[in-house]
Order: sequence, then C-alpha cells, then structure tokens
Amino acid sequence: VLEITLNNGIDPQTGKKIGIETGEATQFNSFKNLLAAFKRQLHHFIDIKIRGNNIIERLYAAYMPAPFLSIIISDCIEKGKDYNAGGARYNTDYIQGVGIGSITDSLSTIKYHVFDQKNISMKKLKEVLNDNFAGYEEVRQLFLNKTPKYGNDDDYADEIMQLVFNAFYEEVNGRKNTKGGVYRINMLPTTCHIYFGSVVGATPDGRREKQPLSEGISPVQGADHLGPTAVIKSAAKMDQV
Repeated sequence: VLEITLNNGIDPQTGKKIGIETGEATQFNSFKNLLAAFKRQLHHFIDIKIRGNNIIERLYAAYMPAPFLSIIISDCIEKGKDYNAGGARYNTDYIQGVGIGSITDSLSTIKYHVFDQKNISMKKLKEVLNDNFAGYEEVRQLFLNKTPKYGNDDDYADEIMQLVFNAFYEEVNGRKNTKGGVYRINMLPTTCHIYFGSVVGATPDGRREKQPLSEGISPVQGADHLGPTAVIKSAAKMDQV
C-alpha cells in the first residue's frame, strides 16, 4: 500500500493505476500528510478485499458445500446449514496483515530522513527506489543502519508500528461478512510474505525489489540488533487482544 501511495495510485511494477489518487508524494510537506494518504489507500484496498471476499463466500455457499466438514462443526446439523453457508456457531473471517516490520521501517525511514533530518528529499528517495538502489549503496546503508527500526524497543519506530497496526485494525475489525459473522485481523502470513515481496519494488527500509517482506509480527530480517528481549518489548506494544 505504501508503494502505491508514493506513486499516487499507480503500481510502479506494472504502470497500472490500481489505487486512488492521494497526491504526489513530492508535495507532502509533513509525515502527517503522508500517513493520511497511506490511510486513504489502505481504506481503498481493504474495501476491495472485503467486497471480493464476500462474493467468494456466496459462491462457496451456493456451489461448494462441505458436508463432511459441516458434520463435525458445531451447530451446522442443528441449523440444517452447510458450513460455507453460515451454519457454524462462529462465522468469523480473518484478513491477514503482512509485512508490519517492513512498512514500519519504511515509514520510519521516510519520517526520519525526509521530514526530520532532511538529509534526502522525497524526489530523491523515489529515484533511489525506482532504481532499486543501483548506484545508491551509500543511501541504502544509511537507510539500513542509521534509521530507527522496529524490534529494538525504540519508541520512534514502535509508535509508527502502532499507527499502522491500529489503522489496519480499525479498517477491518467488526465489518460484516455474508455468513452472519464479522471480520477480524490476524498477522500470520505463513509464507505470503515471500510471494508479496516478489511483486513489491524496493522499499525505503533498504530492502531491494522482489525480496521477502518481514514475517508475521517479527522485525525485518536482520533489523533487530538488541536481542530477543527488545524484539518482544517492541511486539508487545501492538494491541494483542
């Protein structure tokens, strides 16, 4: 979503407009403006995701009954309803969040280096990312090693993580599905972070294009430098309820 935000709704990997226009990144004069644009894109894509999920649910209910599963799931027999049609006692659906470490560190890079320290412009940052850091190894090392990172019990980065996590939670939590239940979130990508990374360009955290995103609620691979206790303390700042 951040990649689409930085390109005003355009997917730079395909050149297609898949998001909404939230303004040219070079015109954002504060991190607050960037975050607001990111949240608008997030809302746009979660709406698409949930509408798509609801269509798929109705197709499963109509054309893909699961009788053997329904036999062992509470209340399906009592209701006389297939599991896919909402027969279960609990009909919660989950939207997976992928790459919380990657998005946190990327936003931390922009906030710290573009808006706070002002040692790189947004225009230059976009050039660096579009070139996949080719010829910009010094900048990449700056992003990798001189930026507050999630997973080190650093409030600068961890507060950004909380902003992103809460925005995701608020967009998804409690929205109705088609089976009489609601949507919740989880942060368990299994191996999705590898595939998603393969279709995402270079990111401001120093990651090159097509490399995996961060896994689960873990920090970016190699970004945690202060041991497991610091990682746990960073992750604990995420609302776990």
